[in-house]
Amino acid sequence: MKDLGFGGKLSDIKPDTEPAPSIPERRLDEVAERHGFVSRQPTQQLRRRQAAEPSANLNIRPPISTYNRFVSWAMENRLSYPEALRELMDRAKID
Repeated sequence: MKDLGFGGKLSDIKPDTEPAPSIPERRLDEVAERHGFVSRQPTQQLRRRQAAEPSANLNIRPPISTYNRFVSWAMENRLSYPEALRELMDRAKID
């Protein structure tokens, strides 16, 4: 193998035997931010609310008068459509 002009100097290099000093991660983050580094940690997406269970699509085509009644009732009671449907089913004692 060629020595590339280093002679035997490269074989004289030995790895450190002492562990690197421990620096708190908070301190590293402060130094990195001060020098303009941007975190590579994924950005956490905020959720308005956690879904209690998986959802499914329910597509119906009611007459306009029925649709208007449902939407008006949901708005008056400040309910989303799924919440309004659940409330009506609870009132009708539908399991």
